Amino acid sequence: MKKSMVTLILALLLALSLTGCGSRDTAKDGENAGIGTQSTDDASTLPDTAQDRPVTDAPMMVMVDNMLYQSAGEVSTVEGRCGNMDGEITSQTASGTDAPTENDQSNFGTGYGYQFGDGTVEVLIDGQWIVFRPITDSDV
Repeated sequence: MKKSMVTLILALLLALSLTGCGSRDTAKDGENAGIGTQSTDDASTLPDTAQDRPVTDAPMMVMVDNMLYQSAGEVSTVEGRCGNMDGEITSQTASGTDAPTENDQSNFGTGYGYQFGDGTVEVLIDGQWIVFRPITDSDV
């Protein structure tokens, strides 16, 4: 009896540890207050990705789920982040100055994992989570 109970508990713990981490749902009004807040650090704290970008004055951009995002010049301060990525940047624009036109494309390199934030995409670059905000018509 004890052995089957221990086995059942271990199986439940394993199942719980494998679920719940990859959800893309956002919190409802007031839930998880403070989660997803970003710092307002200036761009000097951003990692140096110049070797991946042929033109350094072009804004860093990514396209995810048919939406274009641009670097906000912020490093995320989210604590207790899930280890599962929501996706990965798999292609780069030809010139590095063009805006991405395909999903999971950037103008600064490939191989970067990303997670969805609160209306943002946060890309893991050189060990730091860089915040990308959606580009709206008023930004153009």
